[in-house]
Amino acid sequence: MLKSKYNVPKNIDKRISKLQLKIDSNNSYIDFLKKYNVVVFDTEVNFDYCIDCDGESLPLEVILGFSKESREDLLATNDTYLNRIPENYFAVATLNYGDLLCLSPNGEVYYWDHEVNDLYFDMSVKNGYLEQNTNLKFVANSFDTFLSMIIKSEVEDDYDPDKDEYNNIPFPDEALPSMLKYSKVFFTASENRLKIYLKKLELSEKGREVLAKFKEEGLL
Repeated sequence: MLKSKYNVPKNIDKRISKLQLKIDSNNSYIDFLKKYNVVVFDTEVNFDYCIDCDGESLPLEVILGFSKESREDLLATNDTYLNRIPENYFAVATLNYGDLLCLSPNGEVYYWDHEVNDLYFDMSVKNGYLEQNTNLKFVANSFDTFLSMIIKSEVEDDYDPDKDEYNNIPFPDEALPSMLKYSKVFFTASENRLKIYLKKLELSEKGREVLAKFKEEGLL
């Protein structure tokens, strides 16, 4: 099921040594980096790769490694989310349109939901933040266990926008660059899904910029 997008860098050991991961706790992720480096799931049109978390099926996007593409690079991603994920946790995958899977210091895998766990400004206090929810959902007791949870399934065209409770929530800004980069894949979504995706883009300023780019490319 897993297919590396790139060749593993020749200096992979040197790169890994700079990550400051606890070797004993994160052996399985280190082994993954040495074997696969980066695995991308969200470019296949007819299939989803998902994991289950508390009964919710979450579509995987990328298992992070070393890449020149920021959305695939573990260093760039962890830099982006510095102080937004709990201290000593390390992002290793992206999923569910703006969420993360993180390794704990003990090597367990947890789900960081941007709607629940992100850091938000407190508009009532100058330069203040709301109290952050750092209670991430448990996914697996190891990275290997997480890999064994991945399920490949054919995409079904039964999506009903009227039943989507998130149809009035915009896509997070972090998810938008990949939509532009893989615009052709974006527009292979079923008619019903595409309708709600376009509606969600209209809900934010940066989302509307993406729509403008789509129009420039003749996709809309």
